[in-house]
Amino acid sequence: MVSTVQLKPSPLLQPYVSCYALREFTAETAMIKPHYAQPEYYLTFVFRRGERCDLIDESGKFKLEIHNTLVTLITEYMGYMDFKGDFSFLSVVFKANGLFAIFGIPQKILINTIINTEDILGNDYRLLTEQLGSSTEIHQMAGYLDTYLLKKLLSRKQKFYTATIAAVSNCILNNKGLASIDTLASDSNMGFRNFERRFVEGIGIPPKLYIRITRFYNAIQYKMVHPEKSWTDIAYYHGYYDQSHFIKDSKEFCSRSPEDLFKHTPPPPENFIDLKA
Repeated sequence: MVSTVQLKPSPLLQPYVSCYALREFTAETAMIKPHYAQPEYYLTFVFRRGERCDLIDESGKFKLEIHNTLVTLITEYMGYMDFKGDFSFLSVVFKANGLFAIFGIPQKILINTIINTEDILGNDYRLLTEQLGSSTEIHQMAGYLDTYLLKKLLSRKQKFYTATIAAVSNCILNNKGLASIDTLASDSNMGFRNFERRFVEGIGIPPKLYIRITRFYNAIQYKMVHPEKSWTDIAYYHGYYDQSHFIKDSKEFCSRSPEDLFKHTPPPPENFIDLKA
């Protein structure tokens, strides 16, 4: 069982950062975690790294050894993580245009990539890593991260549409992908084409694709929490017209049907604890 403690960031950061998540677990035998499409970014600092933490591609071949990394917005199946040993790591969970707002990085160039954390933080990497590594609990870690990320955010001159696109993507996340693009564009006071262009600039992918990924991701997460639910019930609950449309998305975003996903590479169970600041 993976134990995950989550803490919200400073209110000024919340339009762009979902939470700080401290995960700890021990995998005495190999633990597999499928790496399918996801609607957020994860900037991770590893404190305890077990015997093995590798990304394996779909054919079963070694792809990448994972250390401190940024896992970007994923639109396709990238393989699975293979863990063995004792682990503790902290993730900054960025919302859809969080990196764009805080670091000014064009997110279109980051889609479907895994990048060293040092390449994102640059000269700040060593000090921040030392501060986090010396911390004894998540509130102290959050304090260091809030200070660093707020400084980055407030030093940037934001584009006029950044906050609007953040609000739109947050609406999609909060509604678990059940959203109308026409309504989102209208609520943003933008024409459809302008809205789509600004969305791609801020998030890196078109709004329709982001909505589909968010809906699919939430359906999979729901099954993890409610294993007794049938796939048909889950498909309808998450707004799919029928189960075949859900299976089609599943094959696009994790290269297999949802039933095969849970049969061959089931996501590991995870216990979430939400703390107050």
